[in-house]
Amino acid sequence: MENTTPRRRGRPPRISRDRIVAVARAMDPAAITMQAVAEELGVDRKALNYHVSDRDGLLELVALDVLNTEVSEVPLPAGIDWRQATRVMARHMRDGMVRTGALFEYVRVPATGGLTIFAATERYAEILLAAGFTEEQTGRALAFLAEFVFSSARDAIMMARRDGVHPQTAEIRRALDAAPADRFRTMRRLMTDGYGPGEAQLDFDLKIFITGLEQLLGH
Repeated sequence: MENTTPRRRGRPPRISRDRIVAVARAMDPAAITMQAVAEELGVDRKALNYHVSDRDGLLELVALDVLNTEVSEVPLPAGIDWRQATRVMARHMRDGMVRTGALFEYVRVPATGGLTIFAATERYAEILLAAGFTEEQTGRALAFLAEFVFSSARDAIMMARRDGVHPQTAEIRRALDAAPADRFRTMRRLMTDGYGPGEAQLDFDLKIFITGLEQLLGH
């Protein structure tokens, strides 16, 4: 006698946020969509909604995962001077953001959900507090540092996409070239000397930041 009992479907593949991010990281950022990731995982697109709501949220998770990987080892040993710790922290964070590449626009400052980033920030905060800064000064210093490091990383990515020239720098030069020759002489000289975004600008930002903190500490 033929068995007419319907066959039971197998259990659907189990997914997690980590699996979703791992699959998305292996894809070209331009090709990442909820549907594409679901197909790679062998699940219905709706199954992803339990872990992430939409494509922007997915790309934010991937960007954060890349950033976490890049800043997993921030060398802040015991006894390091707070000034040196500031330079190390800033450069590691900035370089990590730059290496997110096409995903940079999905990096959020402050970054949330990244325990690796939190660990580095926690260590740096402890160094500032041990140096004598108040909790308010430490909190505001962290926010200030994140702001100009984020800006530096964004500028570096823009310049890398345009053969080392920042788009705003190019626009300013075009505007100055179109202006009468006897106007904006100082601006023309400054633009010719190349005082714009880049490594030298980050060094200057850090110098101003550290000098300001030294003044606070002195008071």
